[in-house]
Formats: sequence, structure tokens, C-alpha cells
Amino acid sequence: MQRSRTILYAEDDPVVRTAHQTHLRQSGFHVIPARDGLEAIKRLSVLIPDLVLLDLMLPKFTGEEVLQYMGANSALEKVPVIILATNSVGNVAQEEWLERASQRLLKSQCTGGILLAAIRDALAAAAWKTAALPLK
Repeated sequence: MQRSRTILYAEDDPVVRTAHQTHLRQSGFHVIPARDGLEAIKRLSVLIPDLVLLDLMLPKFTGEEVLQYMGANSALEKVPVIILATNSVGNVAQEEWLERASQRLLKSQCTGGILLAAIRDALAAAAWKTAALPLK
């Protein structure tokens, strides 16, 4: 039996978080919620999830700051990230950190099925990249 994949889901809107969290759990994922950027960073300091779902507009620390934390930690730098945003990115300076994301989805257009497909694609791509690494 394959182990359940762990997803850290950083989202401050409890309605959105609960809806997606319920759907993902029903689909077999282990979901660890984080209500803000600080909670996400605290969880990432003790956990290496299989994937991170990340809202950009988080209190305490922004999604961009969570991405920076992940990029500075060698154990987390290869963890796939899917950004769930309320709008497209307007600040070009953010683009450098946002390139770290496997995908960017707009919350208003993101159904449970779309999110599930994006997660499966990101996990499959991450597994393929890991399998394609040369042996040392």
C-alpha cells in the first residue's frame, strides 16, 4: 500500500481552507493546515511535506516570505509548491520567488478537481525529477 502524501496547506480564509482540505483528505492526502505564514514556517521547520499549497496573501509572513524560507533550506528547496492566489501577480519583483512554484492557480477558478489534478501533476513531476537525478 502506498503511503498517504502529506500536503502543507497555508491559507488564511477558513472557508476556502476547509473546503479544499476536506476534498483533499477524501482523495487520500494527509493535509496539515497553516492559518498564516508564521504557522507555515513553523510547520516547515519540523516537517518536509510532499507538497505545499500556498496562498500569497497571508498574515504574519506572506506567501513570498514562505517561499524565501523554503528556498533557503536545502531540505525544502525541492518540495513542489502550488500557489493559490486571488489575482494574478502584479509586482514584477515577486516573479523571481514565484518561479519556484510548480503552478499558480486563481482561487476564483480553482475547483476541487482542478486542484487535485494540479497536485497530482506536481507530485508526478517531482518524482520524475528525483528519479532522473544521476547517481553520485
